[in-house]
Amino acid sequence: MSPTPTLDTGTLPARAEKIIEAVAVRLAQPDDVVSVACRTETRIEAALGVPVWHPLSLATGFPGPALLYGELARRDRAYRPVAHRHLTRAVQALPEPAGAGLFHGPAALLAAAQTCAGPDGDYASLRAALAQSVASMQLWRLDSMRRGSARLASASEYDLISGVSGTTRLLLDSFLDPAENTADVARAVTQSLRYLIALTRPAPVHGRRVPGWWLPASSLFTERERVLYPEGFFDTGMAHGITGVLAVLCSALEYGHELPGQRMAISTIAEWLSHWLPTRSREAWPDRVTFEEQVTGALDVRAHQQSAWCYGTPAVAVALYRAGRLLDEPRWRQRAVATLRIDVARRQQQWGLDGATMCHGFAGFLQTVTRVARDCADAELLAGCHRIATAVLAEADEDAPFLFRHTVRSSLPDAPGKERTDRAGLLEGAAGVACALLDLTRHPLPTPADRPWDRCFGLS
Repeated sequence: MSPTPTLDTGTLPARAEKIIEAVAVRLAQPDDVVSVACRTETRIEAALGVPVWHPLSLATGFPGPALLYGELARRDRAYRPVAHRHLTRAVQALPEPAGAGLFHGPAALLAAAQTCAGPDGDYASLRAALAQSVASMQLWRLDSMRRGSARLASASEYDLISGVSGTTRLLLDSFLDPAENTADVARAVTQSLRYLIALTRPAPVHGRRVPGWWLPASSLFTERERVLYPEGFFDTGMAHGITGVLAVLCSALEYGHELPGQRMAISTIAEWLSHWLPTRSREAWPDRVTFEEQVTGALDVRAHQQSAWCYGTPAVAVALYRAGRLLDEPRWRQRAVATLRIDVARRQQQWGLDGATMCHGFAGFLQTVTRVARDCADAELLAGCHRIATAVLAEADEDAPFLFRHTVRSSLPDAPGKERTDRAGLLEGAAGVACALLDLTRHPLPTPADRPWDRCFGLS
């Protein structure tokens, strides 16, 4: 359904401001957020056993709205009590089985609390306890992996969503904050970076030496993947692949954390991604590179898939751009900008996106392009941001409880298709959409020192 005239008047930034305010009103009451989420389970979610609500999830729970209100409070302190309401409800879910990754459990709550801390350093005791919990879990996890198999058990051991990369990004912020930094935090940062650097060293697989982030078939997420890729593959995505590792290694370097081999690790990943650069016959970075493709160096021709944050050209390009800026490699920056120009110039239907939300919707595309476009002041990319933002705003639906709906999709035989649902979170809900629109209205964007919300997505 199209937005009502009250939400579709004025300039693009003015329209975005109205939309943000409308989302903020609709997410303000935690009980309403829970009620809506729990009554809108889709057929696909039910079939796959996907939780529609978890109080300590950045994807679906209280930390997402809390983080949004923390961002809004940067310019209007009236939002601070609303952020506090959501943080309080999240804290009430503790203790629980500790989630090891950024998007679930203590780390998700820490991300929200860090943003809500503001210039006054609020929630110092809470943040200290959460940072200690995250660091302790990280150290335990790294130790378990050292004592375990020489090969990765799964992408979730290193990825941005549930692996070491995401929590490392969060601990970089903890290290710089006197309220959060401890000996365990410092140890966790150092050991995590060593692990991520080691991940980029070649490994012997099936009689070949290949990049160390190879995923064996036994580690893949679904049975379908295990059948399709019996020799495993190399994941290129930001959410679950090596691009997330590259982004976090870049963030560490920006923060002044440089370990031996770190620049080489960044270069190794950037050059590998550059090898699979989109061409005239291959329109996008592949979601994955098969073992055979890696060995031969030749990628099968694939149709353009999607311009999403989780997988696709935008997130790979922004990580490659950051690496090029940090290591003063103009070739990587130029390639990143060139591929993004191609992506934003496509017809909207070719973007392959579902709805407005961050993971695989327009908001994720908008935020990745915004980061590069603002940094290099590229006219084509800035115009592209306008196009994508217009697509985001067109998804606003007055009849939707949170104004924006999330598209759940599945290709599994027992639950194929797509369905719309109502989610409040950062990854899959209205809070993430509002954050992306908020950055559309801000000049300049928050710097890493400001702990911007998109650090949770490997974009800062």
